Amino acid sequence: MRVLQATGLDDLRWDVPKPVLAMGTMDGVHLGHQEILRRVRERVAAVGGTAGVVTFVRHPLEVLRPGQVPALITPLPIKLALLRRLGMEATVAIHFSPAMADLEAEEFVRRVLVEGLQVAGLCVGYDFGFGKGRQGDASLLRALSPGAGYWVEVVPPVSLDGVVVSSRMIRALLAEGRVEEAQRFLGRPYCLEGEVQPGAGRGRALGFPTANVAVPEPLPLLDGVYAGRVLLRGAFQDAMMNLGDAPTFGTGVPRLEIHMPAWNEPLYGRRLTAFFLRRLRDTQRFASAEALAAQLSRDREASEAVWQAARALPWPDWTLHS
Repeated sequence: MRVLQATGLDDLRWDVPKPVLAMGTMDGVHLGHQEILRRVRERVAAVGGTAGVVTFVRHPLEVLRPGQVPALITPLPIKLALLRRLGMEATVAIHFSPAMADLEAEEFVRRVLVEGLQVAGLCVGYDFGFGKGRQGDASLLRALSPGAGYWVEVVPPVSLDGVVVSSRMIRALLAEGRVEEAQRFLGRPYCLEGEVQPGAGRGRALGFPTANVAVPEPLPLLDGVYAGRVLLRGAFQDAMMNLGDAPTFGTGVPRLEIHMPAWNEPLYGRRLTAFFLRRLRDTQRFASAEALAAQLSRDREASEAVWQAARALPWPDWTLHS
């Protein structure tokens, strides 16, 4: 997949043939976003062109309302991996800026979509907004399309059990640790990526060696102990994971500690992807290392049923990772 990262308007130029684009923050790349991408692929199959996306590196609220920025469900590397697996051939990743925020909606269409990206067609969600103060919407895109030479398709909301799928709703579920429910609306398990860093070796001393991954920014997910799986060196491993600051040993530093029963090799410096399947319990402080080890044994027993069910699922297609 071709990726164009743009820090300013002058960067928003390419020579992609007949781009058919989805647009939006697309945080989560959830079932609603996937329906928009499906329509992009269908349009490209019918009329030709290049299937692509215009999205953002960070959430636009970092510029517009810094005090109200939500934690990202899918940071850019994960989002790009998902878009690639969903058939996108090109992505524009915009570093949103005050200058971009001040761009009037009609000017955005003219300078970015028409002159810069030379768009042939657009597939957008029913609630899509753009331009200064979100003055632009799907109706404006349609009104401008005849003179600009592109077509517009507006994709209606996607509902599951009567609930409209949205990034906000999924963040709310993750904030409560309800990963199994969030998974239904995402269409796959919530995941995060990171590089394994050296730890203190306490897990190995307890009989539960861990790969330690730093958490560099606030996550939407509630701290706790989770059963999940990890993508490592192209294979999926059963994993028990602690997200938090290891209160028993008083580190005070948020991190993800991953124990994989079937893995016993050093992993320092390697990147992995962790998938969260079920929350087992809160993080807690134990009176002794022995008490912690006993609880970890119970956690591993509770994880077994989760792992057994998960192994029957179509990995990696289900997770959109490979």
